[in-house]
Amino acid sequence: MKLIKLMVLFASCLCFSLFANERTDAVMLTKKSTIRVPTAANSVDTVVTIENGEIWVWGYRANGMQGNGERVASNAPPDRVHPLIDKGVYITQVASGIHHLIALDDQGNVWGWGQNGKYHAGGYPGLGTHIFTPRLVLEGKDVVMINCGEYTSFALTRSGEVYAWGSSFWGQMANGETAATPTEVHRIPQSYFHDSPIVLIGAGYESAWAINDRGEVFAWGDEENEQYGHQYLPGGRWGHEYRVYPMQITSLPPGISGEDIVTITGGNRYTAFLTSEGEVYAMGAANHLGIGFGYLGNTLYEPELYLDDVNGKRYKVRFDLSVPIPQFVMRDVNTLYCRYGGCLAVTNENEIFTWGVTLGASKEDATLWQIMYGYKARKREIIGNLTKVDGGKEHVVYWNDEGRAFGVGWNNHNKFGDTSRPVLWPGKELKFVTDEMKKAYGKDFVPGQGY
Repeated sequence: MKLIKLMVLFASCLCFSLFANERTDAVMLTKKSTIRVPTAANSVDTVVTIENGEIWVWGYRANGMQGNGERVASNAPPDRVHPLIDKGVYITQVASGIHHLIALDDQGNVWGWGQNGKYHAGGYPGLGTHIFTPRLVLEGKDVVMINCGEYTSFALTRSGEVYAWGSSFWGQMANGETAATPTEVHRIPQSYFHDSPIVLIGAGYESAWAINDRGEVFAWGDEENEQYGHQYLPGGRWGHEYRVYPMQITSLPPGISGEDIVTITGGNRYTAFLTSEGEVYAMGAANHLGIGFGYLGNTLYEPELYLDDVNGKRYKVRFDLSVPIPQFVMRDVNTLYCRYGGCLAVTNENEIFTWGVTLGASKEDATLWQIMYGYKARKREIIGNLTKVDGGKEHVVYWNDEGRAFGVGWNNHNKFGDTSRPVLWPGKELKFVTDEMKKAYGKDFVPGQGY
């Protein structure tokens, strides 16, 4: 079975597991899984992938995300980030927020570029609101994992330290503030994680997560719909709590601790995680979790589920109410990628399933939400044998073993070509992307097989 490489672009949730890195055997989170996630991008209208240790970018690039020193039109051909190539930098991971990118190289250094009004790309003051050429953000820190939220960036070092930079509007910087002012690079105090090294991080739309080496799980930022498992809403109603310091998540399923979690992620109003046994669980807004709440066509589904609220009063869960206890979603999963409204999973059989928030529509798959998500985990039709998945806030690009790439979902700014209509599964072939890769690497190059 081929290992699926996942690249996630989204504006709301990116949290992925890292197991080792070519330099050493680094952060080993579990003995049962070999999942590696080289990229975790989260942009709205930009697609990013890694080939041969080089970053490729296409779609919207007017904000500097191309990284080649200038604004680039959306209809320009896909291109590599040449300043990194010219420096001989080999990239192992990429992450992105709405309109910024950060990248991790094989020496453990972090680079950033793109939109920078909250310092979320460059990490420091004085760099301007846009950065058009990659700049070093962290050097010599031996970083092993990176992640981004909407306007935030995070890095995990081999020694178990977490660095953060960007917006703390909802408390995402874990510095005790909900502030609109930019926050420069800082280390989150180890005392916030019970003085234990961190082995796994994740970032969501306005949230972040971390797991320490004792298996304790922490979250901070915007807890919406009780997505961290801390009940504060009578009747499970919608609401916000801004967690300005990491707080421990204690409502894990029986028999599961943070030591069993290999990916922790989420999005707007929900948290999700993947265990080393291949099981996915989620909590938060009921219609984001893939447990049967939501629409198929115009039919609303609401299975029988009763919970006790913060006051001990029992309530019937409706599609838009809170589920603060992790619910089982599916099993046999080796890769989990979540974003703003929902998740994508790759199974051990290299199948793709999606789930998340849906809206009523005249027929199945008549809206973007029903194309991208599903009221419960839905197997999606794909072409060929899957080798890699890239994604974004409302789009997915998948690759097969023939070197072909296909785009699904939101299609503004020429992500999938010159149409703006949403693309249904099994997707539109992106020959204009693979052709550019063959120009760069030779006509016999097979894209999408590695990074």
